[in-house]
Amino acid sequence: MPTFNGPVAEFFLGHHGIATTCELAGLGIGLHERRELLAAGVVLPVFEGVYRLASSPLTFEARCRAVCAADHTLTLCCFTAGTLMGLRRCGSPWIHAVTGRTTKPVGASVKVHRTTLDLSERIVVRDDGIRYTDALQTFFDLAKHVDDLALRSIGEQIIADGRATHDELAGYVSTIAHAGRPGTRRALRVIRARQRDGGAAESDGEAVLLDALHAAGLVDFVRHPPVALRDGTVVHPDLGVPAIGLYVEVDHHTWHTQVADVEYDKQRDREIRIVGGEVERVPTSQIAAGLTKVVADLTLRYIQRRTQVGVESRWHRT
Repeated sequence: MPTFNGPVAEFFLGHHGIATTCELAGLGIGLHERRELLAAGVVLPVFEGVYRLASSPLTFEARCRAVCAADHTLTLCCFTAGTLMGLRRCGSPWIHAVTGRTTKPVGASVKVHRTTLDLSERIVVRDDGIRYTDALQTFFDLAKHVDDLALRSIGEQIIADGRATHDELAGYVSTIAHAGRPGTRRALRVIRARQRDGGAAESDGEAVLLDALHAAGLVDFVRHPPVALRDGTVVHPDLGVPAIGLYVEVDHHTWHTQVADVEYDKQRDREIRIVGGEVERVPTSQIAAGLTKVVADLTLRYIQRRTQVGVESRWHRT
C-alpha cells in the first residue's frame, strides 16, 4: 500500500480530507496505488472521481469541497454560500450549487440550479478549493427561497459585515432583475423598502423588531440613531426615535451576559438618560417568544414618551 508522505497529508489537511483523481495523481498516487487505498479503506469514494480520507469527518465544508471537486462548472450558491459566509437564516440540509451548463446530477444531497447569468465576477475561490457566489449574488439568489423578513435580515448582515453596501446591493439587484428570473420581485421590494438612515442591523432580533414596529405603524423608529453624550461621545443604540429621545437596545444572551458588558450597558444607559433620552432593553428571547407583547409595550411607551416631550409623531395605525 502506498505510503502517505508529507505533501499528501498536507494536501488532505488543507482540503477537508477531499481529493480528486487528478489531484491524487499529481501527488504521486496513480491508478494502482489509488485502488490499493480504496481496497484498504484508507480513502472512500464520495462522487465519481472524488475521494475522502476515511479518517477525515464528512463535515459541511468537506461536502462543499467535494461538490466543487466533482464538477468544475459548479459554484456553491444560495443557502450554502450564505452558510460559508456565516450569514444567518441560511441553514439547509442540501448543498446548493449553480452552473451555466447542462450537467449530470452530482448526488442526491446536491441541488443544482441553472442560470443564464455570467457569474465569473461574482465567484469567490478559496485556497481549499471551495468556490461560492459572493454576497451580492447570494442575496439575490436567496430571494427565491426565503420570505421578505428573512431576506431583509440577511441583507442587513451583509451590510453590517462589510460584504457589500446598500448601494452595491441595490445596484446589482437592479442590474440583473428580470421579470422571468426567480426572486426578482422580492429582491427589488426588499432593497427598495430599506431605510437608508442609520447603520445596518447587527442581529436578526434587531431586524425582526424593526420590521414589527413598522408594521404596527411606528415608522419613526430607525436603526442605530446617533446620541451625543455629555463628553461629546456619540453612541448608536440599536433602534430609536431621535425626535422623542426613545431608544431600544436588543440584548442577545451571547454578548450581554458578561459582567463587564452589563456594567458598560448600565453606564451608557445612564448617560443617555442624563442627556434626556430613555432606553428600553429587549432580550432576543422575548422577541422570539412574545413579539406581539414587545411591540405592544413599546407602542405604549412611544405614545407616553411623545406626550411627555410634546412631539408630533408619524404613527399610523394599521
